[in-house]
Amino acid sequence: MLVLERFRTIAFICLSIFGCAGNLLTLIIIHQRFFRKTASAVFIFGLCIADCIVLCLHTLQIVAKDHPHVTSYECIIIFFIDVFRLLSVWIVCFINIERCSLVFNPCHMPRLTSRRKSQIFLLILFIISLLIFSHYGQHMYIVHVPHINQTNSNLSYCAFKKDFPYFIWMCIKSSLNYWLTVPLCTICNIIIIKQLHQASRIERSLNYSSKSKLDLSSKQRQLTAMLVASSIGFVLTATPTTIHSVYILSKGDTSVTQYVIHIFTSILLHFHHASNFLVFLFSCGRFRLEVFQLFDRYLRFSICSISINCRRHSTSNREQMVFYSSKQQKTQVKLLSKNNNTRRRSTPNDLIQPTTNNYYRKNGRYYGPCVPTYYK
Repeated sequence: MLVLERFRTIAFICLSIFGCAGNLLTLIIIHQRFFRKTASAVFIFGLCIADCIVLCLHTLQIVAKDHPHVTSYECIIIFFIDVFRLLSVWIVCFINIERCSLVFNPCHMPRLTSRRKSQIFLLILFIISLLIFSHYGQHMYIVHVPHINQTNSNLSYCAFKKDFPYFIWMCIKSSLNYWLTVPLCTICNIIIIKQLHQASRIERSLNYSSKSKLDLSSKQRQLTAMLVASSIGFVLTATPTTIHSVYILSKGDTSVTQYVIHIFTSILLHFHHASNFLVFLFSCGRFRLEVFQLFDRYLRFSICSISINCRRHSTSNREQMVFYSSKQQKTQVKLLSKNNNTRRRSTPNDLIQPTTNNYYRKNGRYYGPCVPTYYK
């Protein structure tokens, strides 16, 4: 059991580091020119933020379970994990609903969704998630357990009160997270794939002479491929957890075998929150192109900055060189003045003042080349 616990801890840490880096990189790519003005970019932004928070908090909960100053806040950590996990799951569901409406009626899609409406929907969904789990502050409390090795400090964990209907709440929570969302995403994915296949078949039969009703633009096709692939990944990673939670609630089996299965299903569900970048990278050619261009710009900028710094360092001594006259008081020799056509009275510190190059005067007389004039 100790080996499995360590394996789960290492797996969660690795997935959290990779997932947070991938989600942050996805945020940068989504705000590029190609994806920035689409309504789906708002949902992807919310999905990446929610997944990052779930990854960080879940890893903190597992890694810091032996630290009393962290476990005393475990109820708050559990509350935000459940809130943002529900937010992430229902963002994926609404993305599927949006794609379904798009493939059925692409002409009226701008009326249904926009960036402003998507932002309002994300805010409403976040508020609903907070309200659903708001009862945690009333029905959960911290249980302190004395540590075996340390007598002065106590470990603690979060638990529900005895009068709380735990079984009913777990059924409701599992329904909101998995039992409703997984079938909904599966049905939407089947409909989207079927409609896109039908549209491509009509286009091939017409030899691209005219666009069919189900035809989508290149941007919407690539966005649909990205979002459908993300939804399929959610279904594949959440289905084992859904089946296992149904089995545990129905049978009440708490054996060692079920605990091992629970660890692996939790790692698989944790992988869903960290896999957005990989899914988008392999499912969308434009996303790959934006990633390559981003790294190319970064490498070019790094190389240019290094070369500029080296060039400045090599020429710093040359730029500081100043010529001085040979008189007692060292002053700079001004070989050129602003008004070259007029002569000025020299100062004692001046050596040479060149005159203007007047080979020919207005009266046509030639005076020879310009020679320096000495003044007393």
